[in-house]
Amino acid sequence: MNTLTMTFLNKEGKKYSLRVQKVRTDITETEVQDLMDTILTKNLFFEGVKELDSVFGASINREEDLLLA
Repeated sequence: MNTLTMTFLNKEGKKYSLRVQKVRTDITETEVQDLMDTILTKNLFFEGVKELDSVFGASINREEDLLLA
């Protein structure tokens, strides 16, 4: 299972992370950046001083299932 972790800074400089599980294996850096920009532009999660202000970074954790016989 692939998990996308997007980290943002709010107006106070505090980090907030949003995790999305089961992202496509072929997701591109551009798609992730566009998603993060949309989250910032639409102000989807917080208001006031907690409002997300900038992108800090993103990563994808790729986990593989192990089949044991």
